[in-house]
Amino acid sequence: MLHLQEEGSWRAVEALSASEAWFASSNGEWLRVTLEAGNATRTALRDAVPNPADSSVGTHFRGLALANGGLIGTAVGSPALIRRGAFDRDGSITGPRTTVWQENDSSAFMDAVISLDDTTLIAMGDPIDGCLCVVRSVDGGRSWEKVPCGSNGQKVPQAKKGEAAFAASNGNLSAVGDTVWMLSGGGASRVYRSTDRGKNWMATPLPLQQGGTMTGGFSMDFADASHGIVWGGNWEAKEDNTARAAMTSDGGTTWTLVSDGQGPGYASCVRYRPGSLGQQLALVGTPGGIDVSDDGGHTWRHVSDSAFYAARFSPDGAALWVSGNGRIGYFPASDFGW
Repeated sequence: MLHLQEEGSWRAVEALSASEAWFASSNGEWLRVTLEAGNATRTALRDAVPNPADSSVGTHFRGLALANGGLIGTAVGSPALIRRGAFDRDGSITGPRTTVWQENDSSAFMDAVISLDDTTLIAMGDPIDGCLCVVRSVDGGRSWEKVPCGSNGQKVPQAKKGEAAFAASNGNLSAVGDTVWMLSGGGASRVYRSTDRGKNWMATPLPLQQGGTMTGGFSMDFADASHGIVWGGNWEAKEDNTARAAMTSDGGTTWTLVSDGQGPGYASCVRYRPGSLGQQLALVGTPGGIDVSDDGGHTWRHVSDSAFYAARFSPDGAALWVSGNGRIGYFPASDFGW
């Protein structure tokens, strides 16, 4: 276990390996951390973007993705920004950091971003003109195009009353191959599925708590093309462990409650451990700490009181990188008995 104190709120992390991860923070900073012989080396890259005069929030990153030598950060607030910076393998920025997409609508609030591969990325945010805001890039994040509103099964379906998304852990998007899933919450909580890399979407209702401002799904992950999990609850009643998690075994067509009334309550991030065949999961939240499951999410055991917002396993499943308020961290999988 390793904890580093870092100024800011860190809600996005991407793990490159068990010894290297990138983080993004509320103060416009990208941070690369590497481990060698148990010692951490940090490279901070503050993104000095001028704050627009009408922005209620500065350059506050909530989403982070890496693709084709580029760091992609989504910043919340209005105007909403997607920023890109080029980096090389030693973590140095090798090119200018630029705004590659901007939305000036006063409703703009970007929640998450994901890379499907080195060329295709998808970012999403709260509704604009009646639909969740979905934008795509097919050139490694250098340029972006908004997906229009449409009907269910075509483009982005119309949002329900009060439906939005939570920028809690960059966990609103998941992808396997060409299939992408997107999670909403609030007045309505649904999972959107696209089988064509984000061009067209179908929306399916979830059996979670919803209807309140801070209810519904907060995070989602898929172990493979069929098996996935969503987690959330009620941010204003964090100990409530009813109707706060659901699972699918058919790629998101249907969802059923899991561990209902048992185990942890609200959490901001849920992740499958790679290589565990969908059986091992980690759950992080504030103030709940860290819980893990050995049976695909049906039962849970508490392993740490350390509170974090976001988590990502290394691709080999050997480590869990975490980020939170004023700190980031690293847990070997062996700390969880794996």
